[in-house]
Amino acid sequence: MLLLGAAWMIVALTLGTRGLWYDEIAAWRDYGSPAEGRSAWWCLTHWFDPANHPLQTFASRISFTWFGFLGGELALRLPCIVAGAATAAILWRWAGNRLGSSVGRLTGLLAFTNPMLLEYSTEARGYAFMMLAGAISLPLADRLHTEGRLRSGNLLSFAMTQAVGVGTHLTTAFLSIGHTAIGLTGRYPWRLLLGSALAAILSAPLFWPVIEGLWLTRDQVTSTAGTPQGGFGLLRILGGQVAFGWMLIPFTAHGLLRCSREVRRVVLGPILGLLILWVMVVCCGSWAYTRFGLFALPAVLVALAQSLSLAPTAGRIMVVALQVIPLGLIILVDKQPIQEAMLWTLERTDKPPLVVGLRGEVAGVYAGDRPVQFSLCGLSDWNFVADLDNAQPEVVMLMYPNAATGAEQTLEQRGFELQHIMFGRLGEAPVYTRQGNKEGSIQLWTRLN
Repeated sequence: MLLLGAAWMIVALTLGTRGLWYDEIAAWRDYGSPAEGRSAWWCLTHWFDPANHPLQTFASRISFTWFGFLGGELALRLPCIVAGAATAAILWRWAGNRLGSSVGRLTGLLAFTNPMLLEYSTEARGYAFMMLAGAISLPLADRLHTEGRLRSGNLLSFAMTQAVGVGTHLTTAFLSIGHTAIGLTGRYPWRLLLGSALAAILSAPLFWPVIEGLWLTRDQVTSTAGTPQGGFGLLRILGGQVAFGWMLIPFTAHGLLRCSREVRRVVLGPILGLLILWVMVVCCGSWAYTRFGLFALPAVLVALAQSLSLAPTAGRIMVVALQVIPLGLIILVDKQPIQEAMLWTLERTDKPPLVVGLRGEVAGVYAGDRPVQFSLCGLSDWNFVADLDNAQPEVVMLMYPNAATGAEQTLEQRGFELQHIMFGRLGEAPVYTRQGNKEGSIQLWTRLN
């Protein structure tokens, strides 16, 4: 298991050197960058939309300051890589202590080969901290459920874990809600409720400076273009991953049923929180990406491991295989090859290229001191023809070709040729091939003189 963990770290550090994708660049430029003399504390006191993950941005800023010599990408992602490794280690140890060494090893195996855990531990966003909060909450909730005498240290640790989780992503609040709801059915119904209340108090200083920003952007929680309405993708996490999550949900349910009563109560907390989040999304007409429920992934992996410990060899091989296939694609296919596409573009023209995207200017981070022009198809008044006429580019870098309606036809009419497609995995739908999908791919068009 230690060798598997070491291999995971090597792969994670290698992926950490890949180019940044849209959300990483946008969050860093808006909240974390030291540009314009911003201090590190600026990350925690300015919040323009719910897409910011304050504590993760703060951690990336500190890491960038201390470990920038490793390279910007790896320095920004290093806190998340460490959080991911800690998540797997905590699950391995706790499951081994509570369910036996065999289940502990299987939990570690599932954690170190889980495609979602690897993917979200190798990007500079708050999801790795969500998973870490979910993992740490399991042994802490276990103690609060079973200890005859309450220790203030356990209660405070539980509250701090929830506060840090919420500080990295708002939906982690449902982790606390799930644990609290299950706790109300136990011998000490007030303990987890008290821990959650204390977590809310600890979170208040973080959210107080940005209450106005949250209020002004509340409409983004109810309606955003291109988002998966209803949040049904959240339920994939009940199977432990996106690609084959629906197929593995029965294994999770079986594992929950076969856990001891005490362990089942603990593991059910995050899972119940995920289900409550999904119900809220549906009832409020809101939206959610699958990754918004990652706080429940650690609990699901424990349940899957318990199920595998009782399954025949063929069942174990199937579950592990369904993890390894998407894991291989994550290793082989970039999420969004912005860096590679920009370098390809700049090598082929001396004129400023035109980048088309929902927020195409994020690609400028890899342009260095070269001038780049942008056409933002995410704006309501987008006029691609006018942007082409004004820019007169030789090379067009088309990001989000599925969202840039009519751009491909316009480029063909203007004499551009599609020279190259760089594949990516960006998007909510699972990717099963090395060709990725259209949303994550970047098209490179040329009309060279």
